[in-house]
Amino acid sequence: MINTKLIDNYFKFLFLSFWPIIWYELVFVSDPFIKSTLVTLYCVITLTYILIIMFFNKNIKSLTLYYRISTLTAFISTLFSLIYPTNLLFLSFKVIFIFMYLYISYTKLFKYKIEEGLVGILASLLLLVIMFRY
Repeated sequence: MINTKLIDNYFKFLFLSFWPIIWYELVFVSDPFIKSTLVTLYCVITLTYILIIMFFNKNIKSLTLYYRISTLTAFISTLFSLIYPTNLLFLSFKVIFIFMYLYISYTKLFKYKIEEGLVGILASLLLLVIMFRY
C-alpha cells in the first residue's frame, strides 16, 4: 500500500511545479523546444500521478479525488493552450476544466469547510486571469 502522505506530497509537488512553467512562458521569450519539453515532462508526471491516485483511491475521500483530478486537468489544459494558442478546442477544454476546478473548490470551501478549497479558488481565478490576459 502506498502511504497517503506520499500521494499528498506528490500532489503538492505537481501543484507547485506548474507555476514556474507558467511564469517561464509569460515572463521570458521562450524557446518552443524548451516549452514543449517542459509541458511534456509535466504531463507525463501528472498522468503518472492520476494513474496512482485512481489505483489507490480507497484511501482518499471522493471530494479530494475530484479536487485533485480537476486541478491537474485544468493545469494540463492550460499548458496545452499555451503550446497551441490558436486552437479553439484546447481553449474550450481549458474553460470547461477551469470552471469545474472553480466549482469543486467552492464546494470544498463553503459546503465542507475545508480550507484547501480557498487555494483552488485563488488558483482557478488566476488561471482565468491568465486566460483572458494572454
